[in-house]
Amino acid sequence: MHGRLKIKTTAEQAAEKQKEREEKRKLYLGGLTKAFDKRSTGTYDEEGLKVTAQLLMANPDAATLWNFRREIILAMKSDDHESWDKLLQGELSVVENCLMKNHKSYGAWHHRCWVMENFPNPPWDKELALCDKYLKADERNFHCWDYRRFVVARSSKQPEDELKTSQQLIERNLSNYSAWHYRSKLLPLVYPPLPDTPHPVPENTLIKELQTVVEAVFTDPSDQSPWFFLRWLVNRQEKNPRLLQTGFISSGTKDSLLVCVFSKPLMQQNIPQISVDDEDVGNNEWHAPDNETYSYVWVVQLKELSEGEHSIAISFNSSTKKSLTVSPGKTSVAWMTELEEELTGLTRSTLEEVKQNCITLDELDPGNKWVLLTIVDVMWALDSYSHQAKISSYLSQLQDLDPLRTKYYADMKSKLSMETALKKHRLTTENDDQFKLNERRLTRIAYSHLLACSKSVDLSCNELSSIQPLKSLVACACS
Repeated sequence: MHGRLKIKTTAEQAAEKQKEREEKRKLYLGGLTKAFDKRSTGTYDEEGLKVTAQLLMANPDAATLWNFRREIILAMKSDDHESWDKLLQGELSVVENCLMKNHKSYGAWHHRCWVMENFPNPPWDKELALCDKYLKADERNFHCWDYRRFVVARSSKQPEDELKTSQQLIERNLSNYSAWHYRSKLLPLVYPPLPDTPHPVPENTLIKELQTVVEAVFTDPSDQSPWFFLRWLVNRQEKNPRLLQTGFISSGTKDSLLVCVFSKPLMQQNIPQISVDDEDVGNNEWHAPDNETYSYVWVVQLKELSEGEHSIAISFNSSTKKSLTVSPGKTSVAWMTELEEELTGLTRSTLEEVKQNCITLDELDPGNKWVLLTIVDVMWALDSYSHQAKISSYLSQLQDLDPLRTKYYADMKSKLSMETALKKHRLTTENDDQFKLNERRLTRIAYSHLLACSKSVDLSCNELSSIQPLKSLVACACS
């Protein structure tokens, strides 16, 4: 009929799209051929920039084209700062156009870093504004987060300013996991923790952050992001190594070992200054029982000792000085410090409040695994020894709620059993060299370094899949 628009059939539309794709493919392949020809002949000119720009706007992930583009730009570099600046400004525009095509392009973000590093006077403020723009579009664009850290590290932007930014992003959306994670990296920079605190930030900051994040989890208990941040706050972090235990293992005047057990793995050259009867033991004489570069346990074979008592002096971190009196043929083991650093009264009361809030939330919203996990972490931070039964009960609930991670929770139970057994060993049988923890359904061996000085360890009738950690048991003898 005259005057009516002719409607194309599905087959005709498909044919046209196929023809259009074929034409684009030919143009793209033609552009690639031209770019590769120029590169092979070492032709670095404006046309090369134009061709590669067109190709990259169609496909920003072509790493070879970005490499060629950098070669062209370096070849065109001059001593004229104004023209060089103009060239790089144009390059930023090209990259931004490519990011509009794919805002998660590895090549485009990497190239932008390269451009900024070559600027005489980089426009860092504009780059931060660009990051704000892309993070507003996608809060979890890790390419943009990485680029933001790159910009902040090289600009005059202070960690305090970035901490405010993280707060703004969290207030805009409590589910912004990346902002919570960024906050956990910034807080120790803005508020450096004291050496003797077991938490990642000073006490006053810790309490303030705990109060803020507890409000967030009560707002939406099913949101994972603030729970991760809360667990990071309450978990203990060993910052500086401590000497936990020393042992003099001897069965005669010609066979004696000195064993040192630390709270963190150390390298051989970082072993504290130790002397036997005022004669220094050199660091190069020490060895790790597992032959690792870093080890919790370091052992040295002492020279033949005469009968009678001998004095071993240990100086560690300038503030720690211990002494041990030993006799050949007699084993001596000494715990130098507590297994965990003590909490202050204020921190303890705040954690107790967090624990009670989480228990209340569990009553209001039962079956939330993040609530249960956090209760476990808080009780563990307070005192795993006195809370062992409750922690184990919560872990059993988690195994039922989250069957895909049942082995993870079983490993946590095993760690709990080992930790509480070692604390009991430390408190009640300080000089006993026998350690027994059999028939406890252990799935892993935790804290094996704390058994280094034990002459007898019984872990029979458990569910262990590996005994690799037992390499640290240097004092054990076969019976």
